[in-house]
Amino acid sequence: MNHIKLYKPHLNQLPVHNACNDNTTFFITLNAGRQSGKTALAQQQAIYWAGSLKNKTVYWVSPTQGQTSKVYKQILEMIVGTPLIKSHKGSMGDTEIVFNNNSIIKFRSSAQEDSLRGETIEYLIIDEAAFVKESVFQEILLPMLNVRGKKCLIISTPKGKNWFFYQYQRGMKANEKIYKSFKFTSLDNPYSNRAIIKIAEENLPSVLFSQEYLGEFVDNAAIFENVNELANINIVNKPIPGAIYFIGVDIALKDDYTVVNVLDKDSNVVWYERYNQITSPQLKENLMKCFALWKPKKILIEENNQGLPIIHDLKIIHKVPNIEGFKTTSTSKQEIINNLINAFASKKIRVPNDADYKSELEVFSMTISPTGTPKFSAPAPFHDDIVMSLAIAWECSNKFKYNGTYNFH
Repeated sequence: MNHIKLYKPHLNQLPVHNACNDNTTFFITLNAGRQSGKTALAQQQAIYWAGSLKNKTVYWVSPTQGQTSKVYKQILEMIVGTPLIKSHKGSMGDTEIVFNNNSIIKFRSSAQEDSLRGETIEYLIIDEAAFVKESVFQEILLPMLNVRGKKCLIISTPKGKNWFFYQYQRGMKANEKIYKSFKFTSLDNPYSNRAIIKIAEENLPSVLFSQEYLGEFVDNAAIFENVNELANINIVNKPIPGAIYFIGVDIALKDDYTVVNVLDKDSNVVWYERYNQITSPQLKENLMKCFALWKPKKILIEENNQGLPIIHDLKIIHKVPNIEGFKTTSTSKQEIINNLINAFASKKIRVPNDADYKSELEVFSMTISPTGTPKFSAPAPFHDDIVMSLAIAWECSNKFKYNGTYNFH
């Protein structure tokens, strides 16, 4: 018999493993701060289940394909070359590690909903569960456990009070015997970098620090304040004659969206549109139609990567006037996002009453990098293209509102 030595859990991880391996608990929910050891715990548990039990399926689900692939590679590095492994493959949508005892760990993204259906499994691990849709959990993942299910391990850092919050609450009740919930913070990890956590505490809004590092369920840890109040604009399909407009464009050609935001001189987003999975010629045609319709005083387009050749063609080949490039760096992004944060805090801007628009604003977050630098982005699997386009449009409006006039031909 072959023996593989797994990691030594810290004091907060050990009770979670005990619940994963007892005979009574079915749902184990772990609420934990960033870099607290929750993913390492789940990875080790997956290896234990698959390596010590014959003919079992362990199903690992993460919000995005990128996260899924990362976990697969990390687990594979731990056990590759050991007597445990029969085979492995990392192809998208069919990522798995097969063990010599005929057990298997399958890795899937919750974003690929249709590909999840139809499996029958014994063990389920949901990583970053707060970012997985409740409908995926209830309608697709749980039914997989109906026939042979043994354990469901759900781990995440909080994201408001969604289904993960209520799942955690069930395990905190003494009368819920098949549910157990656990919590530890970033500070509970004996290997955490206390200096970085201190920097985060000093730089992040208190509610955001409480959520990301202390594992607290807060009602509103959003970067942008007053979103529901300020999202009251009904977008229009054509400009008002004589009105002045400014346009901000965030460029993307593949999985993300190209987003166009149009602001009037009173800082109202009167129109926005986004394009996905289109070719460069199609994108340029759409942009030219938009610019010709709104005749903006100024157009600010992100010039990074795909943006540069598009700006060049619009200006040089298609003779579109009033275009200027915006180069996104860590410094310039932080500056325009901070300006947009201030606009919402001081209620200087109004945006469309649109579900996608509000959703991106509400989930947009700030974290602290290992060097102590604030980093703005949307957490996976959400997008932030609307937010970036809006920040560029707000920059365009503030920079050029009082400059000389421009004529759109």
